[in-house]
Amino acid sequence: MNEPVIEFEHIYKKFARGEQHNTLRDLIPAVAKRVLSLGRGPADKTALKGQEFWAVQDVSFRLGRGQSMGIIGPNGSGKSTSLKLLSGILRPERGRFAVRGRLSALIEVGAGFHPDLTGRENVFLNGAILGMTRREISAKFNDIVEFAGVEEFIDTPVKRYSSGMQVRLGFAVAAFIEPDVLLVDEVLSVGDTEFRNRCQGRMNRLLKNGVTMILVSHNLSEVRSLCQSCLMLYKGQAVMHGDTAKVIEEYHRTVAEKVKVEQDKQAVRQRSDYRDSPVTLTRVQLFNERGEVAEEFGSGQSMTVRIHYHARHPLAKPQFAVELLWATDDYVASVFSTRHEGVDLAPIDGTGWIDLRIGGLLIEPNIYAWNVLISDGATNTVLDAIPKVRWVLNELLPIPGIFGLQHDWGRPQAAPVAVVV
Repeated sequence: MNEPVIEFEHIYKKFARGEQHNTLRDLIPAVAKRVLSLGRGPADKTALKGQEFWAVQDVSFRLGRGQSMGIIGPNGSGKSTSLKLLSGILRPERGRFAVRGRLSALIEVGAGFHPDLTGRENVFLNGAILGMTRREISAKFNDIVEFAGVEEFIDTPVKRYSSGMQVRLGFAVAAFIEPDVLLVDEVLSVGDTEFRNRCQGRMNRLLKNGVTMILVSHNLSEVRSLCQSCLMLYKGQAVMHGDTAKVIEEYHRTVAEKVKVEQDKQAVRQRSDYRDSPVTLTRVQLFNERGEVAEEFGSGQSMTVRIHYHARHPLAKPQFAVELLWATDDYVASVFSTRHEGVDLAPIDGTGWIDLRIGGLLIEPNIYAWNVLISDGATNTVLDAIPKVRWVLNELLPIPGIFGLQHDWGRPQAAPVAVVV
């Protein structure tokens, strides 16, 4: 078996909440306390004291040459801390790690750049820090600058750059030094869509050339397309490590459970606005292809949204709308509306329901939500609403992009042979 390129074995790292010594009055007692504790024997580095907490607790993984791994989890779960440990910025309390070969890390916007130096000077400085010779940097300088798209500003001090320009130049340097190991944090989210696509293309080429990569990102589509395996962290601990699609499914479930409590509280507050309405939406059910109530669906499968209502008085012109909220960003991506689609519904009175049947769910696996509304068609007044009915879409049918379209492929047709007379 080949020797692993990255080893991360039973790593622990702790921090203290609120430990800031901004004044001499705070610093003197803190230093005195540490000095007095020196004579009390060796400290247990695995024990927590006072305001300390584990940022990383007993996390292990190994990666071989050319392998890629994503690290996902909520904010504060230890993702960036793990990369900083691997890159040598932080030291663990316990455990061992090893990185074999040239390491390149893009962890923070502008990390390794001196703000008063120009982009040109920072390329040479950053390249030297990452282990390149001046000749290597000179040979790749034009490619780096062209990839970053900062030709006009290459002789401008970096402090004049936007955060996006800094990231583009930083990634270009990190990606063009031909590292053995590449660590990439969430910083690529600062760039625009076109640049992110170029970065993904560059990372794919690096992987094909045998570079070992770890990617930390909240962009699960990016993790899914680039990473062979995935590690999910939660409060510093490893929850699951394995196949990327399976780990992302578990992450969806964890996040869905976490947001459901807050969602229920928010729904109560929002629905109080319609307490005097003549029509009430009593509940929303989601059915899978087998006719079962579900919260998890597979990409490519169909869904039925059943909207239950109670009309205390007859409503002559009812109108229903269902809004799709895109993943966890909560912006409206699509709307299904009886009014916009010209659907005339019969009057409603008393208790009942209406179904919205949706064909294949051809969107990227993620967490989504429905906003459900009922309106009076005569006045276009919203009478009631149930917000953020969350559901999880797992990967069953691969969706290469962020959405798919229903389509069919034809058969190859031979072109007619031209007859020369």
